[in-house]
Amino acid sequence: MKSDQTSGQAFQKKGAESLNDPDCNISINSIGLIYNHCTPSPVNIQDARNAIFQLEFADIWRLPPFGITVGTIRLFVQGAIEGGGRDWQIQLNGINGANTISAVKVFGNLATASSQERQAYVQRMVRLALVESMNLAALREVFGPCK
Repeated sequence: MKSDQTSGQAFQKKGAESLNDPDCNISINSIGLIYNHCTPSPVNIQDARNAIFQLEFADIWRLPPFGITVGTIRLFVQGAIEGGGRDWQIQLNGINGANTISAVKVFGNLATASSQERQAYVQRMVRLALVESMNLAALREVFGPCK
């Protein structure tokens, strides 16, 4: 992103480390623009990063109204999607209308990650997708399989 590009690139490089596991192949794709997008301030970006770093593997599969609020933003699961996946968004607190700064669809074929190493990889990739979505103002999808 703009002023936060350096730390965003560092996070992306760390998050993009491959597991090199043939039974856990995770991809992140851009699938369009974020509906109701607004441009985040540097404070919003830092608050969003702090919330993203709190997201754990088990949290990814929770149902609404689960969310993590940090300062000016709220990271939350908007709903379940077909196949056991989840829609995640980061929105600005107290703003009506265009208030979304990140949006990610996580496919249910990642919930089956069967080891701690694979679950940690899924968690890293979902976090990475949330950061990428925020940096690029693009809706992202994260999918496997990961057994």
